[in-house]
Order: sequence, then structure tokens, then C-alpha cells
Amino acid sequence: METRHRPSAVRMTLLPAPLSPVVFLIGALLMGALLMGCEAADSPETGLPPGVALEDPGLEWVVALALAESRVEANADTLLDRIGARISALPSGDSAQAFVRRQMEAFGVDHVREESFDLLAWDRREAALEVVVPAGEVPGPLNILSLGHVGSHDLEAPLLDAGFGTAEEIEALGDRVAGTVVLVDVSSPPGYGRGVHRTEKVTLATRAGAVGFIQVNDSEGPLVPVGVATMGDVATEIPAVAADHATGTRLREALEAHGGIRVRLMVDNWMERTTAANVLGDLEGETDEVVLVGAHLDSWDLATGALDNGSGSLAVLDIARTLAAHVRATGERPRRTIRFAFWMGEELGLYGSRAHVDQRTQDGSLDRYVAVLNLDVVSAPMGLGAMGRTGPAPLLRQVREAAGEAGIELSEEFSTGGGLYSDH
Repeated sequence: METRHRPSAVRMTLLPAPLSPVVFLIGALLMGALLMGCEAADSPETGLPPGVALEDPGLEWVVALALAESRVEANADTLLDRIGARISALPSGDSAQAFVRRQMEAFGVDHVREESFDLLAWDRREAALEVVVPAGEVPGPLNILSLGHVGSHDLEAPLLDAGFGTAEEIEALGDRVAGTVVLVDVSSPPGYGRGVHRTEKVTLATRAGAVGFIQVNDSEGPLVPVGVATMGDVATEIPAVAADHATGTRLREALEAHGGIRVRLMVDNWMERTTAANVLGDLEGETDEVVLVGAHLDSWDLATGALDNGSGSLAVLDIARTLAAHVRATGERPRRTIRFAFWMGEELGLYGSRAHVDQRTQDGSLDRYVAVLNLDVVSAPMGLGAMGRTGPAPLLRQVREAAGEAGIELSEEFSTGGGLYSDH
């Protein structure tokens, strides 16, 4: 009797750094351990890159191929520099989808296709904040940006410092929250025990009667910590924006000096219910079981999304290139079908990956998925994690040991926690 298991989601946890072949080494090791045989088959003339020998043992062969003639730099030039920011349901997102589809077809990946889904698309326009009472006390400009899924609003209201914006702090403020624009730090209190996501803070403030929301970066510097303000398929009821550290400090100093200030908060954004599409491709296996390796292709709009998540998308593309070349050269099919997935709509609320799960649930094929490898923000590896699962630990130990032999030191700790952070 065949026993099927719910998919295990494996996510790499990494620090920002330049893209490196290390990522593709780890990806190839994971895929090899999950999918390929122990040894590569002998084959006549194959046109393989110099330095790649078929007589190498299976995993070494795959790793060697992963590091030979990488397409990462060329693909990065197109995806990051020419296309740039990749916004779901906008022309830039469509261009990114078309690019990865062409690349997978060129690599010889099977059954490359797009999978459409509905979403609430969003695009940034303008946002402004000023202190109106006392007038001129905090001269502009105040550095703010709208959070995602915020519509158009223009209002004046008292400003209220709500600390970190946790449930306990909002409850302690009681009726004082109603009718105010609340000011909160982006992080959570030291020792709080869990991270409080911005979407939770917006919801707590809204339920308490706040009419506006400002999230402040608690790290010094000009960065404004943007992101989506709701995880549901709806716009926020109130204007929600983010501010840099200096802006938050100036507002708090004015509050302390005057015992209260009144602000005007204005935002203007575009939203529309429409469709976007994931891009999928397979390397067909010997059984109907599926191992999915994916990355979200979309990004935020303020930069080119090189790290989040151009790095993960480029990694998946090169893993697809590597394993497709392995299949062509050896004639050896993986034990399970490898499905490559490029998700859209992740930044706005995990739309693409959720839609994929919903569609596979409806057609009854979800139980064929035995593992998920999710690459989100990959560059200099720190460690490996299995979101909500302990079962993958033996495999992750093998990967860590193999990486160590290649000079890549990974943490011995495996994260098993979940969160609203990626497609797992």
C-alpha cells in the first residue's frame, strides 16, 4: 500500500550578499538527494561543458554541471536590469513571466505553461504627511510611502503613539485610539516571543477605531519599511503608510513637546481586480509524485528586486537548466516529477502559490506533492528550515554535510516555525 504525505516546505534562510554559485550548488544537492539516482549513466558524445565528466558520481556530476556555464549573470541582466521591478498584473510583471517561460522552453523543460489566477492588483502613486497643528512645528518633507493594498484617502486627525502596536498596547490605550492616526514601530517588543506582522498591527488599529496608520522604521537610516497592509483579498479601510526612522523621531519629539499634534495624511494609489499568472514547467519523472522547486517572481516597485526575489528566481532558473541538461545528457529521468514554479502575487499576499494549492486541491492532485523547495532571498546561505515540519530534518542534515565538504558552512539549527513571509 502506497502512503502519501503532505508536502514538506523547505525554505532557505539567507543574508543579503552578491549572487553566488553557492546557491545553485545547494539547490542541485537538494534536488539530487530528492530525485536522482546514485550514479550518472555513461553516455557517448553529449556536448557537455568543459570539465564536466559523466563518470563523476551522480551528485558530484549534478553539482559540476550546476557550476559550469551558469546563465545567472545573463539572466540577471534581463530580469533585473532590463525588466527591473516586476509588479503583478502590470506590464513589468507580464514581461518577467514571458522571460522565464522562454528560458525554460530553451532549457528543454517539459510542459512549460502559465497558470492564471485572480488578484487585487495594486500600484503606488503618491503619499504625503504634514503636521497641521501646531502649524510649521515639524517642517517637511516627511519621508513616507504607502503600504500595499491601500487606496486613496485624505484626512486630518490627532496623532497617537501606540508603541509597537501590539494587541496589549492597543487594548491599554482603550478609547484613546478611536479617531486617531496611530504611530507604531515596525518591529516587536524585546522578549515578546513572536514577531507581530504589519498586517496584524493595521488590523488591530482599525478594529480599535483608528482612522490612519503610520509604521516607523526603528533602525536608523533612510529606509522606509514598505510591504502589504492586508493579507486578505481586500483593501485597507484606513490609510496605512510607512516612514523612515528620522520621520518617526521628529513626530514623537513633537508629540512630547506639545502634548499632542494633528496631522494630515494623504495617499493616492491604483487598485483593480484582475488576473496574473504563475509560470510552471516540469521535468517528468518515473512516478506521478511531484517535488516542487519554486520562487516568487514578482517584487516591490521601488527598486529592481534583485535580492527579493530576483535571487530566488535566478536560482530556480539555473537549477532548471542544470537538471534539464542532466536528463538530456544521461537519459536518466528523476524518480519523481520536478515541477519548477515562478509565483506572481507573492508580495501582495501570496496570491499565486495559494491559487496553485487551491487548484490542485480541487483537481485532487495535491496529494501527489511530496516536497516543496522554496527559494526566497538567496545569496549567502546561513541555514535551512522546514516550515511547520520536522520530517525533512534527515535530508537537511545530508545537505548541510555535503555543503560543508564543499566549504559552505551552514547552521546546525533547523527552523520549523511558520510566518507570513513567503510561499510555504
